[in-house]
Amino acid sequence: MLAQHNRHKGDMYTVIAGFVEVGETLEQCVAREVKEETGIEVKNIRYQGSQPWAFPSSLMVAYIAEYAGGEIKVDTSELKDVQWFDMDELPSVAPHGTIARKLIEQVGIELNSEQKKPS
Repeated sequence: MLAQHNRHKGDMYTVIAGFVEVGETLEQCVAREVKEETGIEVKNIRYQGSQPWAFPSSLMVAYIAEYAGGEIKVDTSELKDVQWFDMDELPSVAPHGTIARKLIEQVGIELNSEQKKPS
């Protein structure tokens, strides 16, 4: 699932992002932000890495999660669009060198690995 953020120009899709609230764990933040912005519930939230961010004293922390339920309901105050994409049919995505792109590529690796497992 990828989103077009209101703050981005053009047709680029990227990952969901947000800020941690006081008293919230990073995993709780992931679940809350995804639910608030997309209507989707997630599970199996896994840390992937971090990257300095443009705001002073800020750090972008990256997680991958699995679909747990719900239907897409776009929060139009934050996002232009949200869609599910097959890895072989991705739209224009976040540029190389960003943590968002690393997340997208990691999902592709995990999905490819799952498809190769014997049944």
